[in-house]
Amino acid sequence: MKKILVLCGLVFLTACSNPTSKKYNEATMAEDLKEIGESKKWNEQDAGLFAGWLIRAKLKGESLENKTYQGILDEAKKFKTEEEALAAKAKKEAEARKQKMKEALIVTIFDKEYVPSNFEAGRLDDYNLFKYAIQNKSTKEIKAAKISFKIYNSLGEQIGDSYSMDFTDDRIAGNATFKGDAAFDYNQFSNEDKKIAAAKLEDLSFDFDVQKIVYSDGSILE
Repeated sequence: MKKILVLCGLVFLTACSNPTSKKYNEATMAEDLKEIGESKKWNEQDAGLFAGWLIRAKLKGESLENKTYQGILDEAKKFKTEEEALAAKAKKEAEARKQKMKEALIVTIFDKEYVPSNFEAGRLDDYNLFKYAIQNKSTKEIKAAKISFKIYNSLGEQIGDSYSMDFTDDRIAGNATFKGDAAFDYNQFSNEDKKIAAAKLEDLSFDFDVQKIVYSDGSILE
């Protein structure tokens, strides 16, 4: 009987000595978290996760009462794991889609220039002009394509936002290449536009994203 009582006493003392097993209490939270920190039961990342989950619960109006500090942290960890898994899956799917589109269509920019306004020539605005080529790698004729691209400098830093370069007003025969121009307004107050205008083509890199291809036979790839 004494052994059982001693064992029960040890279990009770162990539970009491673990501050993370305490029930969450907003009134004593500061003291409780200090005790948890001193016990070294949580590391810095755990503390950050708990704080983030606490803010999330406050914003969503969710009650944390009757939950232990460790239980709350476990919920935060589970959510983070699920979130990271979802992000990894989405990234993998996006990369697979991008590769699929690259196998159907290739886009490249082979020249650029800054074109200033010229009222005599009928140009009312300044613009950055990009000369591009689209190669149709399929045997089917393309009648439209939704394309965007990002521009990076020689340090790999993105310049400006994404640029849309949709193809809608012509046709690209199977296994053929189309060449065209894409003009984007130049804002004299935009540092990004100034950088693009001043940069040499060889100092820039372009990341193209073909989101959708519409073929003349009615089929769509996206």
